[in-house]
Amino acid sequence: MKDIEIKSTNAVEVALPGRITLYCCIYWQHGMMFSNGPSINKQSIESYAYGMRIHGHECQIYKFDIDAPKMGGDK
Repeated sequence: MKDIEIKSTNAVEVALPGRITLYCCIYWQHGMMFSNGPSINKQSIESYAYGMRIHGHECQIYKFDIDAPKMGGDK
């Protein structure tokens, strides 16, 4: 069996730091907490939460701001 080779490389800047707002729906089912994946699309999270409420789940939408990389092509 051959050992895995670890190669060193010089990193170049590929992303620019930025601040984004994420939304996440947390809901409860049979006493257990569940959530969908966070999204920058507030409307899709609101639709998701509305669907969960229709099915009788208690849910909340959380909003949080994070530092995230912006790809170099996005200006």
